[in-house]
Amino acid sequence: MGVLLGITGGIGSGKTSLSRFLGELVQNHVVYETNAPIIEIANRFNQLLEAELNFDTTNNEEELVNQVLIWMPDIITEHLHFDTTWNHLAICPKDRRTHPELYEKLFTYVSLVRKKPKLVEQTITSQNKSDYRPLLQWLGGYFVAKLSPAIWYDELFRRIGIHDSHRDLVIITGLRYPNDAAILRTHSGKVIAVERPGVTADSTDITEVMRSKIVPDITVTNDSSPEQLQKTAEMLWNDIAAGKPHKMYKALDTAGNV
Repeated sequence: MGVLLGITGGIGSGKTSLSRFLGELVQNHVVYETNAPIIEIANRFNQLLEAELNFDTTNNEEELVNQVLIWMPDIITEHLHFDTTWNHLAICPKDRRTHPELYEKLFTYVSLVRKKPKLVEQTITSQNKSDYRPLLQWLGGYFVAKLSPAIWYDELFRRIGIHDSHRDLVIITGLRYPNDAAILRTHSGKVIAVERPGVTADSTDITEVMRSKIVPDITVTNDSSPEQLQKTAEMLWNDIAAGKPHKMYKALDTAGNV
């Protein structure tokens, strides 16, 4: 593998744009989104949830979710190559009282599905993922808390090793936890944080709170236009290629000043 970069930042900060601009500078590159395996699991979860709702076996949301989770260990093994059991995944009242932050997004989503049943009939994609944000946020944080801090990144690097170890540039977007950054650095990667003035973390979302604790190697302040962010990406890549990246970069304003 060539250069490995992990990009983190809040929703709307510009991390997807920065990733795209960096990729345009290196022909032999690949971009991985950390939410790709999460979306895979979410689609399988939705299929099971739809089936349980059709059977209409319970009105209790906790029981409903546990009925879905019974089938998840095999799905987790298939998609994430991680062995687990229903006992590790099951929701119990005590856990819900002790760690309500782990379950808030889940039951927000279940309530949403009851109002909009078509949500479980559609396939989740990168284009409509905003409609499923509570589910994706819950899965991302719940599996980290209940199964393994490295569960998503172990799978990402397994896929990179199989398909893309020959790339000159590998970009992973959407780092959410300090442990994500630690894993990336064990593979000689650098963490880039994109900050946009006015974009703050959602204090009710555990993944957003944890993301704010990531200590980056490089910070890009994105407070200008996409064109200026693109120019900043060019400067950043030239410095990385030369082996001398700075710790701070700021998008240029329209006058050409830093």
